[in-house]
Amino acid sequence: MTNYFNTLSLRDKLKQLGQCRFMDTSEFTDGVSALKGKKIVIIGCGAQGLNQGLNMRDSGLDIAYTLREAAISEKRTSFVNATENGFTVGTYQELVPTADLLINLTPDKQHTNVVKNVMPLMKKGATLSYSHGFNIVEEGMQIRKDLTVIMVAPKSPGSEVREEYKRGFGVPTLIAVHPENDPEGKGLAQAKAYAAATGGHKAGVLESSFVAEVKSDLMGEQCLLCGLLQTGSILCFDKMIEKGMDPGYASKLIQYG
Repeated sequence: MTNYFNTLSLRDKLKQLGQCRFMDTSEFTDGVSALKGKKIVIIGCGAQGLNQGLNMRDSGLDIAYTLREAAISEKRTSFVNATENGFTVGTYQELVPTADLLINLTPDKQHTNVVKNVMPLMKKGATLSYSHGFNIVEEGMQIRKDLTVIMVAPKSPGSEVREEYKRGFGVPTLIAVHPENDPEGKGLAQAKAYAAATGGHKAGVLESSFVAEVKSDLMGEQCLLCGLLQTGSILCFDKMIEKGMDPGYASKLIQYG
């Protein structure tokens, strides 16, 4: 696989990096209609998988879960999460071919293996959805050209996605359509319906791109949160100690401000 971003021209890189539009609430008047009557199958039933699925079911959509055979036979946490909440559960071979919308909510590091396994089973013209685009943008996963590829990414932990929905609101959500995989032009309508089904449209939806989502996520998590923040804290602490400040007070100042 080839890094997708590196295959783009400079013009297309800048276009996709700059794609970020705050959508108006009037754009969601159709609600979940684009997915009504569709078979929606979620891969994985962890925090995001379970809570997004609960919200979508409560919004009137048909939700089922597909898990690896071992997860089912060994009754792992994902299987228990789904069955105890009354969802249909089946193996990839049983449920993926039935899906109009297949939502990949497995951990990021599993995406390549999962997508390689499920893509041959997907019916022609189905839609594959992500909540993070690293597999497409950085790993360069090539998706069958008859499949639509979208992203719906709630910007909070799964538990908050559920709790905000239950109180009649939602969490800010990013949506995108992969420009290489929208053969029927239905991607945006389905992404909007998915966001509405999880409650995201009530908090605010950004229409963006796979490229912008991945690059901003990597910058925020890997450069700022996991790099600059720690380095800056250490440098400030060392400078305060150098100036004769008490180490205990300096550490509290760094921690609490």
